[in-house]
Amino acid sequence: MTDKELFEQFHMDVYRTCYYMLKNQHDAEDVCQEVFIKIFQQDYQTIANLKPWMLSIAMNTCRNFLRKHNLKREIE
Repeated sequence: MTDKELFEQFHMDVYRTCYYMLKNQHDAEDVCQEVFIKIFQQDYQTIANLKPWMLSIAMNTCRNFLRKHNLKREIE
């Protein structure tokens, strides 16, 4: 499976997960893009269950995003 095929097959699932966690369209799009960058840097060809693996990356990336932005708000 090529990067393009992987993206076309799973981008809506990843985006939906990001949107559900972040409640903001623009943040979800940004994090979704970041998730696919992380996925493409890995050797995803060897992963048996791609969708759960990608969604766990998406959830962890969303958690990190929320942590980072909540910390900025607290400092301000």
